[in-house]
Amino acid sequence: MSSPLFNQMENALADLREQQERIREAQERAEEETTTVSSKDRSISATVDHRQRLTGLRFSGTRYRTMAPAELANRIVELVRQAQDEASQKSIATYSAMAPAGFGAALTEMVNGEFDLDKMFDEAVREADSMSGAADEGERTDRGK
Repeated sequence: MSSPLFNQMENALADLREQQERIREAQERAEEETTTVSSKDRSISATVDHRQRLTGLRFSGTRYRTMAPAELANRIVELVRQAQDEASQKSIATYSAMAPAGFGAALTEMVNGEFDLDKMFDEAVREADSMSGAADEGERTDRGK
């Protein structure tokens, strides 16, 4: 027969696994995302991936050919930064809907591609197991009285 605390721990672990799956699915969707930003005259466009890395730079028409090199370079840098900012906002929007309060630092790591989901859940499970072990020990002590 299992104790109420054990049942609570089992339910919490099941909830944790469900959340892990939702986050993993969000990561997979985010990895497929690209963001493209074009100049006002549509002569230049920059594309970045979900990690805000430049994956494409496209020139259309001939307008860009008449620009001074410094002007062209500045326009490209501006477009890339704008695309990176938009990609970052997309990622944050994807994850913030499911993130618990106080999850800001981990969310930023996730958006920047530095987040280790498996490590986070392994630590949570270890902590839950240690709390469960302490609770089981307390029950045994209470029964011995």
